[in-house]
Amino acid sequence: MKAGELIKYYRDKTAMSQTSLAIKSGVSQTTISAIEHGTDPTWENMKKLALALNITVDDLMGTEVKN
Repeated sequence: MKAGELIKYYRDKTAMSQTSLAIKSGVSQTTISAIEHGTDPTWENMKKLALALNITVDDLMGTEVKN
């Protein structure tokens, strides 16, 4: 999955609207919509969205960190 698909997945999983995520993350609703529709997010937006969704950036990238 791409980052936008994963953001939508985690947002839907928590029953959070784009507007609610925008308020919680500080990333505009327009930007969230664009990301969910295929625009590549900036690293800063990835960090803000992950924090607001209570997940890691690795989760949004579809990767796992192995120790």
